[in-house]
Amino acid sequence: MSLYTAIGSAISGLNASQAGLDLVSRNIANSGTPGYTRKTQVVQNNIAGGEGIGVQLLAATRNVDRFLQQQIRTEGAATARLNVYTTFLGRIDTMFGTPESNSSIAGSVTALETRLQALATTPDDPAARQTFLNAASNLASQLNSMTKQIQGMRQEAEQNISAAVSQANTLLKSVADLNNQIAQRQASSLSVADLQDKRDAAINSLSQLMDLKALERDDGTVALFTGGGQLLLDKQAVQLTFDAHLNLDAVSSYNIDASKRTVGTVTLQNGTTSVDLIASGAFRSGSIAGYLEMRDKVLPQAQAQLDELASQLALSLSQETVAGTAASSGPATGYSIDTSTLLSGNTINLTYTDTPAGTKHNVTIVKVMDPSALPLSNMATSDPNDVVIGINFNQPMAGVVADIQAALPASVAVSNPGGTTLSFLDDGAAGTSDVNVVSATVTPASLADAGTGLPLFVDGTAQRPYSGSFDNPPQITGFAGRIAVNKAVLADDTSLVIYQTSPQTLIGDDTRPNDLLRRLTDGSRLYSASTGIGSATTPFAGSLDSFARRIVSFQSSQAANASSDAQAQQIVSNTLEDKFNSDTGVNIDTEMSNLIMLQNTYAANARVITTIQNLFQVLMSIGK
Repeated sequence: MSLYTAIGSAISGLNASQAGLDLVSRNIANSGTPGYTRKTQVVQNNIAGGEGIGVQLLAATRNVDRFLQQQIRTEGAATARLNVYTTFLGRIDTMFGTPESNSSIAGSVTALETRLQALATTPDDPAARQTFLNAASNLASQLNSMTKQIQGMRQEAEQNISAAVSQANTLLKSVADLNNQIAQRQASSLSVADLQDKRDAAINSLSQLMDLKALERDDGTVALFTGGGQLLLDKQAVQLTFDAHLNLDAVSSYNIDASKRTVGTVTLQNGTTSVDLIASGAFRSGSIAGYLEMRDKVLPQAQAQLDELASQLALSLSQETVAGTAASSGPATGYSIDTSTLLSGNTINLTYTDTPAGTKHNVTIVKVMDPSALPLSNMATSDPNDVVIGINFNQPMAGVVADIQAALPASVAVSNPGGTTLSFLDDGAAGTSDVNVVSATVTPASLADAGTGLPLFVDGTAQRPYSGSFDNPPQITGFAGRIAVNKAVLADDTSLVIYQTSPQTLIGDDTRPNDLLRRLTDGSRLYSASTGIGSATTPFAGSLDSFARRIVSFQSSQAANASSDAQAQQIVSNTLEDKFNSDTGVNIDTEMSNLIMLQNTYAANARVITTIQNLFQVLMSIGK
């Protein structure tokens, strides 16, 4: 090796050592920088003419475990979703209170019962009547307020989705820009490690919003897909849009049919292609999924619980059962029922038996005035043992009879003997059926002369009688936000006692208060499975007080479970991040060791140059 070759090798070694020292210094300086990965200087033997002549510097690189990185993003998305759950469910739990708290919704129902018991003891006491009405007003106001809070949280979720979509678009554009820069630098054999760190940080932030997968291309770029497989970014980023709705109420809901949808949806725009990402199931994790589930499932379920409580409260105190009257036509016998007092949502209850088999059938015929609400689900009532038939009564009686007959077997004959009366008869001489019972469940609007029930609670400021109508939209939807105490009762509290005018009920009569108390504490009431409590086959049965306590316990359990799940998920995420940082982060001890080694290497190359310089001086002196 010539002295010139030797000095060239030493200088290349000095340059490599200097570059290594600079990189080590940068690693140490960024040891606490989030998202920074340890960079390594790459050198290789520089060969010319088959002979090594020093070292050649290559682009600095980083060593990242892609599989571990994807796991971190997946678990991070799950953590973000559960954090949304924890926040919202905690607020719902606080709003519902605890079962034993007097300020909870369960406490308010208990207070109503307590005041009604006092009223039944002293019905002639004006103070007892007013105290009961105050408890009723407080309960209605609490249901109104809780509905407002729930819908407010749904609106908040809607706004958060909108903000998250805007953030996602910004991050997608950032990743696309970084992709272009990385591709250009990599093609020029320049280091892209810092740009990759920056791109990873953007992708990590995006993975907090939605579950996604990253696919690295040969040119250094990455393509991004949602967990559901929708392409978000390849050569360029797609555009996400969200048509936020400014005012959400209990009726507002998501529907795949855009004409029926009354909340916002996330749409992917890619050229001429437009995809509803909610309908396609793109959001399975991440904060957007959490907000969607709050808006469309969790909060509506909480609203359904309040609506069911309000509905059962109003119906239990007001509904009356009217028995059918015996009817016959030749050998055929059965019962007739007058339908003139039925409101939409009221029912005709028919029981008939197949003979001689003895199989009993319970049929609930529901009055409907809006044909678009038909057909009704068999879950329209909470009774798992009945068959529900929705009938359009907004037509001549002949049409009503025809529709009912079409829904019943021929062995039960339906007819209209006159006016608004319906008759249900067996098949007479054929002897294959017996009509056992026909009755009607009605909602009286008057305060007296309609039974001992009382329409204490009504629907909204218009004081509409609450009958549980299924006409679109169903009356129960959002009823907790509209329930109010009947103004006529507030104006005349003696109606809490006086239930008939001829002869007039004495003011000290406890018949109505005791009947109202019996209705309120009836432990056999069934509640809708749409509340998440009970099921369609085994619905929750109990008093209003027990149902109120059950929904309070349900929300408390939901909040506790979400908090526990979030903590466990956070541990998983933290463990993966710690491993990633251990593998790819900066270790100060390691860097200090490298620093010493590079310093020694630098010094060794410097000594080589000094030695060569001395040799040149010796050679020059020989020439003299």
